[in-house]
Amino acid sequence: MFEPWQLAAMDDAGYNGISDEHIERIVESMIEAGDTKFDRDAFEYHCSKCGIDPGNFTKEDFRRLKEKLDEES
Repeated sequence: MFEPWQLAAMDDAGYNGISDEHIERIVESMIEAGDTKFDRDAFEYHCSKCGIDPGNFTKEDFRRLKEKLDEES
């Protein structure tokens, strides 16, 4: 069995799906760093910085992320 803190960490890392909050955290990190172009290296760096597993993103999540990044930049 998992402890409650372990379940919370898995949820925060996106193992239960990528939420709008996850996308917001990555977009904020990218904009703060001046990374307004979406590329794989920047995406993985900012996922790591935000504690989000990039492997949990679906094509729809990528679309939402790019859309939000375009809105903010």
